[in-house]
Amino acid sequence: MFSGIKINLRDTISVALETNGKGYLGFIVELPGAFIRGMIEHQALAKVQKEVDVYLKWLGTKSQCDYKIKTVQRHESEAVVEDGDTAILLQADKGEVGKEEFRELVDLARYSGQTFVQLYENTQHKEWVDESRIRKTFYGDNPATIQRIFEHVKNCQYYYLSAIGITEEPEEDFTLLREFALKKLKALFSEYNNLQIFEEEGELWTLKKVLRRFIWHDRIHAKAIARILARQRQLGVIDTYNDPFWFLEAYSG
Repeated sequence: MFSGIKINLRDTISVALETNGKGYLGFIVELPGAFIRGMIEHQALAKVQKEVDVYLKWLGTKSQCDYKIKTVQRHESEAVVEDGDTAILLQADKGEVGKEEFRELVDLARYSGQTFVQLYENTQHKEWVDESRIRKTFYGDNPATIQRIFEHVKNCQYYYLSAIGITEEPEEDFTLLREFALKKLKALFSEYNNLQIFEEEGELWTLKKVLRRFIWHDRIHAKAIARILARQRQLGVIDTYNDPFWFLEAYSG
């Protein structure tokens, strides 16, 4: 259970949509890192309620039964959105941020990383190949084992830091690297707040966006691990599983 962030959900969920014409990716503004995907807009938006429920369960809290959904931003993207790529800078991630809000986001990014490591460590067959995942993606071969997914998420932390000009690679351990990243973000926030906009290969970034992306990237690949675990259980490779993100419960429901 995580109690370090104030979730202000009333009766409306705000969604920022990104598309390249081949697929849709949506970010739930009020829930940093929460996301939806679909080949068409309606298909993506239909997943909002389930994503909200699973996200809040991960935090150890409850949701209302229904929310109104409001699209607050649309972004035409050159990213390979249908393959899980993204480049959007949310309007909500621009501008000045209060110290308490930033601290809560840092704590949430830490908790997300801890949950991802917990999910990984509780798996039994990390090198088991899920043949359904073997394909090419925009960043190379799609990781088809739990081990390769874990390594991909760990190493992408370096990429997110490089987007804001930090090129040091001091740690190999996942948790130590996440802590190093959070320390660097806090130092930049102390100096500039969230007012700087960085540009890396045409993509715009703020400190708040980096924190949101850390959590999103943990979640999108935790969901991939959950699918592998579901497949292992279906084939009788495992009898039980532990999913602290609660994605598997969403699938079984």
